[in-house]
Amino acid sequence: MGKKDNKLPKVLICAPQHESKNYCWETWINNVKNFTYPEDRLEIFIADNSPTKDNYTKLKFQGIKAEHTPVNPKGILFTINDSHEACRQYAIDNKFDYMLHLETDIIPPIDVIERLLNNNVKVCCGIYDLFYGKERRPMIQLDEPYDRNIREYRNPEFITVEEPLFFDGKLKQVYHAGLGCALIHSSVFSLFPFRVVEDTDIHTDTWFANDCYLLNINIFADTSIQCQHLNTTWLGKK
Repeated sequence: MGKKDNKLPKVLICAPQHESKNYCWETWINNVKNFTYPEDRLEIFIADNSPTKDNYTKLKFQGIKAEHTPVNPKGILFTINDSHEACRQYAIDNKFDYMLHLETDIIPPIDVIERLLNNNVKVCCGIYDLFYGKERRPMIQLDEPYDRNIREYRNPEFITVEEPLFFDGKLKQVYHAGLGCALIHSSVFSLFPFRVVEDTDIHTDTWFANDCYLLNINIFADTSIQCQHLNTTWLGKK
């Protein structure tokens, strides 16, 4: 990590974690430890939602600040959301200026924080792919019609036809770019909680985008920041 500069914003790097993602944990933590942002302005916090405290204990043994999130009886989406919310609450309680919500299978460039900060917006995301095989595509959903008085859930299509023109290295306003690599200002993360809704299969990141949309908070994607996504099929694991 980089040299000291107390004038820079204080940033929390945080994410949910589960033992099923340990296959890429060392790659993730080694990348984070090489970030060029000044180390005295950074902190790492992990909210582990593995079924036992064993993985949480391993994280603590490695010197990682962590919390164990118990399994939520409402299901896996609620358990994961509880971990998102633990990260948000830690950022609030410890007065961070920004949280870099960085999923533990996302590998960004080591200068990602500086580059996201330089865009000077309240929610700014790096780009990564999701899904598998021929379904692989960027985690980008573009804006729907601009009438923010429509008070309903929205889920626009992923970017497709516009891809060659979209990724030009510039900052783009989007509807949704995921929480895989998202720098969020305290004025946003202190405003409303992460959430999921019963009787839906919609994840925390989609509800976050929806809430930002309804509150007139713009989300941006920096198309110059391409992250590696080491995803695998892990959601079905207990």
